[in-house]
Amino acid sequence: MGLYETLRTAVADLGPDEPAGERYVGAYWCDDCDVREPVGVGELDESDGRACPDCHAEMRLERSPDSGDCAC
Repeated sequence: MGLYETLRTAVADLGPDEPAGERYVGAYWCDDCDVREPVGVGELDESDGRACPDCHAEMRLERSPDSGDCAC
């Protein structure tokens, strides 16, 4: 195995720069005051509306593009 293949394998094994632990699938956003609350896999319940902790307005759910059901 050459140097190029060794480096290529090492870089491929690094993986994404995501912290270990919960994976986020989206976030609730308040359009009035730009508050963002990330939503984990176990927390996603679209029937559950959330109120902004700052202004108490209803927040909208926006899913991340890689969640399979993006709202963008």
